[in-house]
Amino acid sequence: MAAAGLAQIPDVDIDSDGVFKYVLIRVHSAPPSGTPAAESKEIVRGYKWAEYHADIYDRVSGEMQKRGYDCECLGGGRISHQSRDKKIHVYGYSMIHTGPRQPPTFSQRTHHTGLRPCPALCLDG
Repeated sequence: MAAAGLAQIPDVDIDSDGVFKYVLIRVHSAPPSGTPAAESKEIVRGYKWAEYHADIYDRVSGEMQKRGYDCECLGGGRISHQSRDKKIHVYGYSMIHTGPRQPPTFSQRTHHTGLRPCPALCLDG
């Protein structure tokens, strides 16, 4: 059941044009206390409105929690997206808080490592 619900979450949601911050997020079923999550998927979210990477993570993780999922931030960076020309450039990295349920440490992960498992970040049309 969790896998079917996760399938309903879009892999990628980014603004259509411009330069903006993005975050790679692992979404997983919220397990009973003390047990590992059974199902998960990685999603990319990127928006021009976000001043900080954490702004995106906070909004998305809040939405996912309302739907019964937990999240963890895997990294982020910047995207330059020119949808009309079917061009996208992913670069940089972010220093981002790993989440409210984890110790207040920061992780640094490059976009090359972070987006490799997310082939949905391509231009289909």
